[in-house]
Parts: sequence; C-alpha cells; structure tokens
Amino acid sequence: VDKQIADPLKRVPGVGAVVYVGGRERQINVHFDREAIEAYHLSVQQIRNVLVAENLNLPVGTAKIGRNELQIRVAGRYRDAAEIANTVIGSNGDALVRLRDVATVTDAFEEPQEWARSGKLPAVALIIQKQSGANTVNVIEAIKECLKTIKTEVPADIEIHEILDNSDHIYAMINSLTESAVVGGILVIVVCFLFLRRFRTSLVVTLAIPFSIIVAFIGLFIMGYTINVISLMSLAIAVGMVVDDAIVVLENIVRHVDDGMSPRLAAVEGTSEVGMAVAASTLTIVAVFAPLLLVKGIAGIIFGQLAFMILITILASLFISLTLTPMAASRLLRSRDQRKLNPVFVWSERLLNEIEAGYSHVLEWGLRHRKIVLSLIIIVFIGSLALIPLVGTEFFPEVDSGEVEVVLEMAQGTRVEITAGTTEEMLKAVNAIPEMEASYALAGQTKKGFLTALGFEEGTNIGRIGGRLIDKKERSRHAKEIASELREQVTKLPGVEKFSASAVSAIQKAFLGGGRPISIEILGHDIEMTNEVAAKIQRIVESTPGAVDVAVSRKRPRPEVRIFLDRDKAASLGLNVALVADALRTNYYGFDDTKFREAGDDFDIELRLKKDQRETIREIGETPITTLTGQTIKLRNVASVRETFGPVEIDRKNRTRVTKVQAGVQGRVLGDVVRDIREKMTSLDLPPGVSIEWGGEVEEQRKAFRDLTLLLILGIVLVYMVMAGEFEDFVDPFIIMFSVPFAFAGVIWAFVATATPLNLMSFIGVIMLMGIVVKNAIVLVDYTKQLRAGGMTLNEAVVTGGKTRLRPVLMTSLTTIFGMVPLALSRGEGSEIWNALGITVIGGLSVSGLVTLILVPLMYSLVHRGKAK
Repeated sequence: VDKQIADPLKRVPGVGAVVYVGGRERQINVHFDREAIEAYHLSVQQIRNVLVAENLNLPVGTAKIGRNELQIRVAGRYRDAAEIANTVIGSNGDALVRLRDVATVTDAFEEPQEWARSGKLPAVALIIQKQSGANTVNVIEAIKECLKTIKTEVPADIEIHEILDNSDHIYAMINSLTESAVVGGILVIVVCFLFLRRFRTSLVVTLAIPFSIIVAFIGLFIMGYTINVISLMSLAIAVGMVVDDAIVVLENIVRHVDDGMSPRLAAVEGTSEVGMAVAASTLTIVAVFAPLLLVKGIAGIIFGQLAFMILITILASLFISLTLTPMAASRLLRSRDQRKLNPVFVWSERLLNEIEAGYSHVLEWGLRHRKIVLSLIIIVFIGSLALIPLVGTEFFPEVDSGEVEVVLEMAQGTRVEITAGTTEEMLKAVNAIPEMEASYALAGQTKKGFLTALGFEEGTNIGRIGGRLIDKKERSRHAKEIASELREQVTKLPGVEKFSASAVSAIQKAFLGGGRPISIEILGHDIEMTNEVAAKIQRIVESTPGAVDVAVSRKRPRPEVRIFLDRDKAASLGLNVALVADALRTNYYGFDDTKFREAGDDFDIELRLKKDQRETIREIGETPITTLTGQTIKLRNVASVRETFGPVEIDRKNRTRVTKVQAGVQGRVLGDVVRDIREKMTSLDLPPGVSIEWGGEVEEQRKAFRDLTLLLILGIVLVYMVMAGEFEDFVDPFIIMFSVPFAFAGVIWAFVATATPLNLMSFIGVIMLMGIVVKNAIVLVDYTKQLRAGGMTLNEAVVTGGKTRLRPVLMTSLTTIFGMVPLALSRGEGSEIWNALGITVIGGLSVSGLVTLILVPLMYSLVHRGKAK
C-alpha cells in the first residue's frame, strides 16, 4: 500500500497528506519465551545487544592493493528471518544457544492497533488531504487520474474504490446553481416579454443580462476568484436584478415614443428623466452589499465573494442601462406611426390599462380615506410582529449531501479487537440501509497519531462508521432521517458509552469544522465541581426535546497498571528506575532499534515477550530485571504492581480548565432547542469559581448574527444617506423608508408559511431586501416630484405618478421575484443553502412591493399636504 498506492498519491500536485488506516506494517517478530531465557541463564538485555551487534554493515577502512584503493566493509546485515533465528546469543556448556532456542522468529506483521472495512471486506482506508489553498476539484481530478494508473499496477485481487469524494458534491452544487441561474434568467425574460409584448423592446432589456454577467466574470478573474459555489450563487441571485434599471429606463423611453416622440429623442429624454433615480436606486444596493466585504470570521468567508460578485454585476447593469439600453432603444424601437399593432398586443394593452385605472381608483380612494388605509396597514404590520415567536433560528442550513457517519466510543482502555467487533456490528446496520451506496468502518489508534493530526478523534476504544448514500433525487429520505435510524441502532450495541450519528455535509465541515451544534462550556479549576455541574447540565440537555447524542467531553481516566518501585531495595541490588522501565518496555512494548533491510526498504526487527506471557497482571511482576552487575532480579522483589487509573485528560480555554457538554440537534431548529436549555439552566446554582459559556455553532451563530445585525443597521443608514443625497432633503427618504418595515413583515410571513428558520443565508436575504425594496419607491417618489415641479397639484401628482410608474414597479418586482423562484424551489445538491435566501427575498419583496404602491404615495401626500405646489 505504501509503495504502490500511497507514495504515488503523495506526489500528486496539491496533495498535502495521505494517511492510511487498517494496514499492517511488515516486520520481523522475535517473540521470546521468558522461561526459556531463564533456563539458559540469559537475559533480554543480552539478546538485544547481540541483535544490534550482529546486524551491521560497516565500513572499516581502506586497503591499497596494486593501482586501486579498496574500501573494506564488514557485511553483517541479516538477509532473512532464518538467519536471524540462527544467531548465537550465548552458550550452555559446550553447546551454542541460538535465538531460535528461546524465541519464535517470523517474517510477519506488527500486532494490529487499527482496523478498517469497506462494505463487508477487510480494507485499508486512505484519507487524502489537499494542501491549503489548492483547488479541491483540480486536486481530486489529478488524484483520479493517478488512481487509474495505480489500478493497472496493483495485483488483480486488490480493488480500489472511492467511498467519499468531495468533488461530487461540488459538481452537483455547481450544476444545481447553474440550472437555477439559467431558469431564473429565462423566467426574467418571460416576465419582460409579457409586459412589453414586443420582441425588439424585450431584446433591449434582456441585453443587460449577458453583458452584466460578462463583466462579472471579468471581475471574477481579475480578483483571482474561481468559478465556485459562491460565485455561481451570487450570479443566480443577481440575474433577476440586472434588468431592473434597464426596465425603468426603457419603459420611460417607450412611454415617450408612444406619446409621439421619435425613438432617438425619446432615448435621450427618457434616460435623462430617470437617470438620477436609477443611479440612486442602484446605489442603495451597493450600500447594503459593500459592508459585507468587511465582515470577518465564517460569515466573511462565505459572503465576501458573494457581495463582490453582486456589486460588480449590479454596477455593470447600471452602466449598461444608462448607455447600451438607450442606444439600442434608439436603433431598435419604431415610432408610433411605423408600428403595426397585433390583436394580442391591443388586448393585453387594454388589460394593463384597466389595471392602471383600477390602481388609480384605489389610490384616489386611499387619499380620501387615509386614516382607514393607514390603520389597516398598521394592524397588518403589528400582526406580523406577533408571528415572530413562530420563527426559529439556526446557524447554517442543514445540507443533505448524501453522507452519514456514526462515531462510537467504548470505555477507556478497551482493546481494539473489542472495539472493532462492535464497530463491525454497526457496519452491518449501515449496510442494511436500502439507500446506502458505499460504506466504511475504522477503529483503533494509528501508530503515529495521523488521524488526530487531521482533526479526527482516535483511540483503541473509538470506532467510526459511515457511508455514501445514493443520489438525492433517487431516495425519499433525507440524510438526517437515515442518521436518526442509525442512532436507534447504535443504542442497541452493548458497551458503547458515547456516540454521535450525523449527516454533516462536506461544505459544513469546510466552513464549520464539523463541530457539534451545541457546546456548553463549564470553566473552573476544581475538577470535581466542574464534573458535577457538567452532569447536571447533561441531564438538562438530555431532557430537552430535539437534543441528541448528548455527551460530556471530559474523558474518564484510562485504566492502567502502575509500578511502584522500592527505591532502597532496588538501590541495594544495583537497580534504578531507568533499568526497570527499560526492561518492562522491551517486554511489553518491544525493542525495534535494529532494522532488516530488503530491496532498499527497512523493516523493524521487534524483540518482545511472547503474547501469551503478557496477558495477566501477575506476569508483569515476573519480569526479570538485569542489574548493573549482571544479576537477574524479578520485578515483584523490588516493586509492587497495582491496577489503577491514569491522569484525567484536561482541556483548557484561556488557561482555565474546561469541560464541555455537547449535543446534536434533530427534529427541531437549533435556536428553539437552545432557548429551552437556557430556560432550564436558569435554576442551576453554580459553585464558587465555576462559570458557564456557550460554544459550538451556538456561539458562532451569536457572533455572526451580531455582525450581520450591525451590517443591517449600517445598510439602512447608508441607504437613507444615498437617498438624502439624491433628493437633497431628509423628508422624502424618510417616506421611502416606510417600505422597509413591510419587507420584514413579508419575510416573517414567508418564514412561517414555509417553516424556514432564520440563518446565515436568510439573514443575507434580509440585508439584500433593504436595498431592493426602496428601489421602486425611489423611482415612484422621484417621478411624483417631477410632476409637482411641472405644475400638478399634490393629489393629482401622486395619482398620476403612481399610475405611470405602476408598470415598471411591477416589472422590476416580478423580475426579481421570478429570478429568485428557482433558488427558492431548487431541490438539487446543496439547495438547502440557497432555498432560505430565495424564500426571504420573495416573501419580503412581494409584501413590500404591494404596500409600496399604496403606503408610499399616501405618506407622500400626508407629509407634503401643507406645502405649496
């Protein structure tokens, strides 16, 4: 495995480490019989010294013979196990004593401390980790190419299978997002055509989509970003917004053309009329996304690139709407006299005119009955606030990427054979899952702790079982439901003290480290006190619905055998601690300071007490110790051997001892479970010197939500400042901001209706809405001000402005909403991530869009009714 598989994989560009579990290293086992050694009056130390002295290949000088200077070398290295067994280690009278007389010498393998299975077969599991900064997909593709070559070179009876492959998830998510972006773009084009109903006009608007995306990709490569899940998600989000500015500009141009103006003049006049309003409305989007570039931590990693991509795309769409759109309109639009009106256009135009007339009547009635309308709107808003307790919270959406894993922990000190047996029973349960495509199981402790270095918990008492499920579209159950079934199975296994069953995805592991959702940290110096508090909290968490796999992080002491040396007696016999420890280590751990070399490879020669003589406590006391004078003493004569427990493993946080109560979440959202736990913990009396802190996803959620809340407030302030600069006063922006609260109301309704919790992704949707919902109100108020400046009365300007701007408001709202529909309804790989964002924007924009058409005109008339025309 090492030479033919691991070494070639280590040479693949981008591979950082290759760790394998389950294989056994070849070595020469020299297992001696204690009784035989004693019978020949030998010592283990003698055998050690002989093996080291005999297994040498040493240069000893040179000889000048004739014209040559020749190197003199003593070639004494062992050539095979038989030669080692034939080594003379002493004498018994006239007879030579050979190693085979006191030991069994075999060319075999080391004793197993680790175990692995794939499906139902013994296996060697290779875990490959990429280098930091390397592209995951590129590295995995290179690994697969390397494996193709390896498979042709290994023996025919060895099978190589990929069990878990992160690139599969990444490709599936990219395909899902690409599909959502394409479908969203098509829906946006359809909405534009339904309103414009002319091919040329629709073409002018939809030109903004490809040109904006091209600019976005240019920015992507300039900044050194790759085409990944985040960049594609940002494009899928932006596809419905890139036509907003073009719609407003083009609709105004078309209106002038319909009034008899030439397309060329209409392009100039129409663009100049709405140019500042369009720029201001786009800058509100910039105002809410720009601060995301400053976020640190996990939220910054996720949303930094997303914010950059959306900003580039939206700014590109603004530039296009003020340049390409009027230019294309002047060329492609026909004057009123040149157009031929088909019956469908005439019918649809009549329908839209009736909608505009109906909206005018509603607006006129509302202006006459402001108190009634405003009272109803306030009642609706307060009713929305009453639904807030029904909205749950979580840190990150639960993603079904088709992986499940069970980690079980036996009692400290459990032999690997026992752990492997229990792990194998759990593997049978995993293989019995109908949706399981491939499975694996690992148990034990790697020789050099490689799994620990990679962030996995390991030990002779720990087993890890998992697998890959069939494609999401081919199964009816979510991965977390299958994990729940496995949780029930593991509770039936005897001897399991702790376990966790989860469906954590690769993307969650990447961003969150695969940690536990709930982690309650108990800090204090006194171990007994903190253990007592941890036990109480464990009972509280276990009694809370939705909390699963509850466990305390502090491990129980490991059972051990401790040797207590009688120093005075040992000193009188010429012994010390070092001699005793050295003898015991050779007997029980083994001595391997000399190597067997074959074909350029070195293998350990392990000298160790035979297995059946090191399986009882009594045998330890019978260990012979050789004194400095060569005398042999039994250990029991100078020391006592006792069974006891080792020191407790202590974790620290900020130099303070800490133990954690950790749990997963199943069937409820994280926020609700944590709320119930907090309520129960209020009655907990903490001893002096003991404190409690929250960690895990709960703490990450708190920090992320705190930062995003500050960004939300900052975004609202920046949006207000942008509008104040556009309107050159503080009153009209205040009026426009009335549309913001109803975006929140729409979000709450959407969350309750779809059972969507507030998480990182939906929070970003809320921040997005702050810039989106005011766009329509800006265009509406700006045009109303123009009409008033032209001499209209206040109410006449309000009604006319609303009626004139109804179509672009509906179009921009619907294009954004329909652009988000594929994100909200997607069921592909990783769709849980962007579903929440799509639902948030759709809910908020639907409600605020409708309210904007009524509330903003009413508030404008109310605030300005005392002013002159």
